[in-house]
Amino acid sequence: MVILFALWTVCANAVVATGRGLWALLALYGVALIAYLLLKRRLRPPATSPLAETGGGTIDGTRTFLLVRVAALVAGVAATLTFIVRENATALWWSAVILLGLAAVVFCFGAAPRIVAPERSRSSETLLWLLAGFAVVLTLVSHRPDADDAFYINVAVSAADAPQRPLLAGDTMHGIPGLPVTLPVYRVHSYELFNGALAYLTGIPAIYCFQWLSAACAALLVPLAHAKLFRILTPRRWLASVATLLFILVAAGEVHRWYGNFAFVRMWQGKSIMLSVFMPLVYAYALRFGVRPNLRDWAMLMAAQIAAVGASSSALWVAPLGATMALCCAVRPSRRAVAVVLLGMLASVYVLVAASLVRTSLGARFEGAVVASPEVVVVAPPEQSAAIAILGDSRLLVFAIAALLAGWVFVPAGLARRFAVVMPLAVAVGVLNPYLADWVVANVTGPSYWRSMWALPLPIIMAMVLTAALELGRGRSGQWIGRAAWLGLLAAFALFVPRFSGLSAANGVALGWPRLKVPAAPFEWAAAVSASVPPRSHVAVASDIATWMVTRHHHAYPLVVRQYLHISNGVLEPRELFERAVMQGFVDSPELVEATPEQFRNDLDRFQLRAVCLVSSPRAGAARAILQQAHFRQTLRSDDYELWVRTEPGVAPPPL
Repeated sequence: MVILFALWTVCANAVVATGRGLWALLALYGVALIAYLLLKRRLRPPATSPLAETGGGTIDGTRTFLLVRVAALVAGVAATLTFIVRENATALWWSAVILLGLAAVVFCFGAAPRIVAPERSRSSETLLWLLAGFAVVLTLVSHRPDADDAFYINVAVSAADAPQRPLLAGDTMHGIPGLPVTLPVYRVHSYELFNGALAYLTGIPAIYCFQWLSAACAALLVPLAHAKLFRILTPRRWLASVATLLFILVAAGEVHRWYGNFAFVRMWQGKSIMLSVFMPLVYAYALRFGVRPNLRDWAMLMAAQIAAVGASSSALWVAPLGATMALCCAVRPSRRAVAVVLLGMLASVYVLVAASLVRTSLGARFEGAVVASPEVVVVAPPEQSAAIAILGDSRLLVFAIAALLAGWVFVPAGLARRFAVVMPLAVAVGVLNPYLADWVVANVTGPSYWRSMWALPLPIIMAMVLTAALELGRGRSGQWIGRAAWLGLLAAFALFVPRFSGLSAANGVALGWPRLKVPAAPFEWAAAVSASVPPRSHVAVASDIATWMVTRHHHAYPLVVRQYLHISNGVLEPRELFERAVMQGFVDSPELVEATPEQFRNDLDRFQLRAVCLVSSPRAGAARAILQQAHFRQTLRSDDYELWVRTEPGVAPPPL
């Protein structure tokens, strides 16, 4: 799966760079797929992987380092409590760097890490597939509409509607000639093009391809991808670790940007697949290659990173950083270790070259951008704002800090403990460094500095901490003690850490039979407007209707779709942006027409509108009168909206 999607991504990048369309992409991918299958047959690996034969015990003796672990636990808890009282993010950062730095020195200079063969049984494999099936069902029955679909699904729609048109060459939402794609970073995406190809080949509407087919496949892969990682980190209890991670993702939902809200309740979007499927695979292949370098794991590490980029442009920096950090977890500091890490980093060359090209296309566009999340209402340093954007400012934040500073004390010795120490230390020194925040914004993350938290595999570390309770029971007769303690910890986490779960109505989730994950009324009105005018007509509709109109095939062009025209600043004239914003304001608040009726009347012709869908208002009399004078006729009306269609259209829709 990883190799197939990585091949698709490489082909998509080549087609986009050469200005070709979906037909060219399908042809190129067909050739690449045939070449891969022929090469795979010639270079088929041996039936048994060398790493599967690796065994042996752990490297960090708990008796030897007992005092170190106790002292680290006390210091970590003390630093967490100090932050709760003083809320000093810089002091917390220094505490984290010092504590984790000392732990890294103690444990990483021990014996060379080894990969222990995981426990295998027919029952555990069956349970894993049952978890995967549960993830699919959970994804299909969880409904949490997300307005980001306006752009993502529109890319697929435009590719399927006009397969000869150059892919990702320009904006396809507003019908403005010469307007480029919203941001150049999106030109590395291939996931949306995959759904467009699926829609084109099958005739299934693109939105169904995203929210049903792709979402179900991605959800199936979440437990499987994490199982591959946990078989390396926690080989004795990998299945419990997978189950715990799924529980953590679902149990917390109080923050919109929490990891779990980029999982099953949003599984059809590429950034969710990047975080929940491809990044665990990047970590797994990097660890395997670091322990025992070999060509197959190096190739898989490269493929996983390329696939991650195809799902989300954030992987341009998240994937190479995650791979490098995981490589460092798997080696003992030495000259040979440096060579292994550098060799492993060569698997990131494709991604780094793509990142360099994208950075050049952006220029200094993000320099000086505000790093705080717009959802964060407190004034805080950038690294604290990033943490709050992901974790909130309540108990989930406190638990996360404690797990990062002291959680490694409880995880199994060996690679798991190295992972729990090195990963948060590297992220703290790198992208979450308060002294480097401005540079990170200007050169790495752009204004979405909160995404720097994506480099931190926090749910994975949390899962290893919570499953540590399974070690309490010794022998067959005592296993029930550990299992009871583990289940008790999971219950305590769900009850006392998040304020509400990821599947609750408070998180905007409605559970029900599989259906489209859209707001019913705006989506239905978008369909009604589209059916009232020829394809590619220009229309003015309420903002929430415009969001979903562009997810339809052969859609009309709204005046404004979310903030995308403003993101493309520097392309449109300021006057054009202002006029569109004013007209959009009239549609969303028809009572504003009373103050400037002439402006509304002129804009009907200026934008060559074929339909206007107003928000219903008792003070919309002036707007209705002007629409009637301009040969518009009201065709639909409800308590929410009213649709007016021009009976004497001015001009034909623009050509493709």
